[in-house]
Amino acid sequence: MYNHKMKKCDIIIIGGGAAGMMAGISASRKGGSVLIVEKNLKLGRKVLVTGNGRCNVTNRYADKSHYYGASPDFVEKVLSYFDQRQVMKFFENLGVLLKEEDNGRIFPRTNQAKTIVNALTEELEAKKVRIILGNPVRHLIKEKNLFQVKLQNSEEFIAAKIILTTGGKASEQCGTTGDGYAWAANFGHRITALYPALVPLETDERWPKAVQGLKLEAKISVTIGERVLAEKSGDVLFTHYGLSGLAVLALAGKAAPFLTEHKVKVHLDLFPEETHKNLDRKIAKIFDLNGKKSVKNSLAGAAPSNFIPIFLSNLRINPDKKAAEISKKERLKISAGFKNIVLAVSRARPFKEAQVTAGGVDANEIDPATMESKIVPGLYLAGEILDVDADSGGYNLQWAWSSGYLAGVSASK
Repeated sequence: MYNHKMKKCDIIIIGGGAAGMMAGISASRKGGSVLIVEKNLKLGRKVLVTGNGRCNVTNRYADKSHYYGASPDFVEKVLSYFDQRQVMKFFENLGVLLKEEDNGRIFPRTNQAKTIVNALTEELEAKKVRIILGNPVRHLIKEKNLFQVKLQNSEEFIAAKIILTTGGKASEQCGTTGDGYAWAANFGHRITALYPALVPLETDERWPKAVQGLKLEAKISVTIGERVLAEKSGDVLFTHYGLSGLAVLALAGKAAPFLTEHKVKVHLDLFPEETHKNLDRKIAKIFDLNGKKSVKNSLAGAAPSNFIPIFLSNLRINPDKKAAEISKKERLKISAGFKNIVLAVSRARPFKEAQVTAGGVDANEIDPATMESKIVPGLYLAGEILDVDADSGGYNLQWAWSSGYLAGVSASK
């Protein structure tokens, strides 16, 4: 029930992360009264840790092919309203100089995420957006045509429009604990299954612990039986629990939905450019030329020296055996082993170690031309709360900027 103590706004944005800050700026440019409510003590807490604290703002190659969950058409439409070129221009207009690194990744020249958060915060202040920090939303309902928002400190607000930008469940140490899903569900929205994405994988095998910190280049495949779920080439980092590294993180989201009911395996090909036959020929030549050396020393030019003894022991080959004494059968085992190191995945690491959440509010229930709910008029959703996740490399932040911008512009009309 509306009472006179409730303070009125045009638009209330719940969640002051990347999508919420962008929504606040784009909504306020139309001149209405906009309030951002953020439960953390500062805005953009998760943005501050992205890109190892450097903030990978966007990617020159951002397009629908890098996104998962929602249909590619939905993603493409939303990105088109505020694409990576417009994002770069937006930040440059705020005085942030940008630079491009490998694979199209765009960073602030300062190499500091706080440059981005500060620029957004100053723009929100310049646009007279009211910001309430350290005060979680405790209650959110809609009565007649107005949304009522009650905060932890008992302050109450009403607004005709709400933008939910509460994020997902990943990096919960940044405050993203999945609150928004419950509110969206209360309004009748379907929440798809939630999985940690861009997250390391734990393995049944314990040997990665013996080489923890070692990084290898490999082609990685994730499989269930004969079925290949996904493939990626890049860095693999061995850890005390299993596997990490950019390429592993990229594949984890594809593996996560299957882990409870299937045995998922990771295959590492350390020589993807070589056929098994060619690699075997090269190893045979190495053994011929280094017959008196131990097999582990003769292979030191093929893979990191601390990895070789463990690799050979896993193949049940004595690392100290002389290269000249290696049988053809053993040599074929070694070349095949380099092309297919297999580890069984026991589980994905927990949400707090994930960079993003796969799953979320079903995008079929959202209008991609406005980000407005098809179920509840006046309710808009943007950012990671939706069933959209992306590859590492600036694509997830691009989604936050695009969807947040569109939600803000649409809500202010």
